[in-house]
Amino acid sequence: MALLSSKAKANGDYSEHDEASDSLLDKGANSSSFNITKAETSAEKSKREGLVRFVTLVSGIVFFFGCHNYMQELIMNLPGFDVGIFLGYLEVLGVALCSGVERQVVGDTARRAPWSSYATLCGFLVISSATSNIALKYINYPTKVVFRSCKLIPTMMIAVAYNKKNVQNYEFALGGVISLGMVCFAVADFTVYPNFNPLGLILVSVSVVADAFLPNYQERIFDFGCTRVELTYYTNILSLGMMTVFFSASGDLQTAFAYAFANPHALLLMTIYTFLAYIAITFHMALVQEFGGVTTVLVGNTRKALTIVMSFLLFPKPVSYLYVLGGVFVFGGLTTIAYWKEKTSSSRDRGADGKV
Repeated sequence: MALLSSKAKANGDYSEHDEASDSLLDKGANSSSFNITKAETSAEKSKREGLVRFVTLVSGIVFFFGCHNYMQELIMNLPGFDVGIFLGYLEVLGVALCSGVERQVVGDTARRAPWSSYATLCGFLVISSATSNIALKYINYPTKVVFRSCKLIPTMMIAVAYNKKNVQNYEFALGGVISLGMVCFAVADFTVYPNFNPLGLILVSVSVVADAFLPNYQERIFDFGCTRVELTYYTNILSLGMMTVFFSASGDLQTAFAYAFANPHALLLMTIYTFLAYIAITFHMALVQEFGGVTTVLVGNTRKALTIVMSFLLFPKPVSYLYVLGGVFVFGGLTTIAYWKEKTSSSRDRGADGKV
C-alpha cells in the first residue's frame, strides 16, 4: 500500500481522495487484525475457563464421592454397628432436606407429576437403597461397587421391554463382558472373603435391578414437565416417609439411633455422611450438563476404580487376581459402550445435518 502510494505521488496521480482512502484501508486492516487477535484471546480465555471448570467438577466428584464411599465403609466397620439400612436412610434424609432447600432457593415449588408416579418411583428407590446397604454385611465393599456399576445390563433390558427402545447388538455383547467381570468378583469374594454369603450377591442384584428401573421410570415422569429438583425432592421425601414407617416397625431405626446417640464419634460420622451424597450428586449433575454423558461415564468409571483401590488400601482385605481381571472386564466394557454410543450419536447427527 505504501509503495503504491509513493509511486502514485511520483507520477502526480495521487489525490487527496486517494490518500484518505488509503488511510481508511490501513485503519480497517489494523482494526481487523485487532478483532482477530481479540477473538483468539477470547477463545483462549474461554478454553482456559472451561478447563478450570472441568478440573474443578472432576475434583469435586472424586473428592466428595470418595469421602462418601470411605465413610460408608468406615461406618459399616464400626464396632457393634450392623444396621446397614440406616445408611440408606441417612442418604435419603440428606437428599430430601437439601433438595427441599434448593427448591425454595430457585423458586421451583410447583408439583407437576401426580403423586402416584412419585410413589412408584420411591418404591424402587427404597428397595435399591436398603438392599444395597444390607448387602455390605455379606460381601466385600469393592464387590458391591462393581455390581452397582453394572446396572447398565438390566437398564437396557427394561428400556427394551418397558420403554420400547432399540438397543444395539454391541451393547448386549459388551453387557456379556461386564457380566463376566461380575462373575470374577463374585468368585474372588467366595474364595478369599471370610464373611462371604451368597445372600449378599442376591441383595446387591436386587438393588441393581431396582436401580435400573429408576432412569426408565424417571423418563415417564419427566413427560409431565417436571424439573430435576421437583423429581428429586418428591421422590426422596416420599421414600423418607416410607423408610421411617417400615424401619420403625422393624425396630431397626430405633436401634440405629440408639447406637448413634450412645457413640458421639459415630453420630458425627453419620451426620457428615448424611449430606455428602447430595454434594457429590450436585457435582455429578453439573458435569453431565456442561460436558456430556460420555465424559461423565468416563470420569465415573475412573472414580469407581479409584474407590476400589482405596478400599483395599484403607481397609485391608484379602486380594485376588480375579478382582483385577473383573475390574478390567467391567470398567473396560462400560467405557467401550460409552465410546460407541457417543460415536453412533455423532454419526447420526452429522447425517441429519447432511454432512459426510
